[in-house]
Amino acid sequence: MLLYSVAFAGFISVVLSNGHSKPKSLSQDQYNYIAQDVDRSFDLVDVNPKDGSLQYQELSMAFAYIDTNNDGVLSFEEYLKVTGSEPIQRDIFNHYDTNRDGVLQKTEYVDTPFRAMDPNGDNVVTRHDYVNFYTNVIYNILQQQQQFGQIGR
Repeated sequence: MLLYSVAFAGFISVVLSNGHSKPKSLSQDQYNYIAQDVDRSFDLVDVNPKDGSLQYQELSMAFAYIDTNNDGVLSFEEYLKVTGSEPIQRDIFNHYDTNRDGVLQKTEYVDTPFRAMDPNGDNVVTRHDYVNFYTNVIYNILQQQQQFGQIGR
């Protein structure tokens, strides 16, 4: 897995550089972090069937799984139980919380991202589509952190 993640980091550096000017301060460690996070999160969601692509139902099932109190929204605490407690997770959560109410609705965490990850509208998100979307989310957050020197606010 480590060798794959390191190789995958090289792929992500190409994705990040495609259409973006790569910040000089974005380190190989940050690429590795992105690669591992993207890899882990894709594999966690790709379950039914485990076929290397995501359908809308798989993302919906992930949302329902994370929503442990079944209130139809994800609190930050529920989100952290699945994602881990790295400081960047607050920034990722806030990125998805587009209405800034402190919780993630299904439209914010499943519907809108799924449409963005499925650029050709075939209702299937390939690993490549997922990597492009999620890498850009993390890339933009890291770029903001570098610009403002703050994490997790």
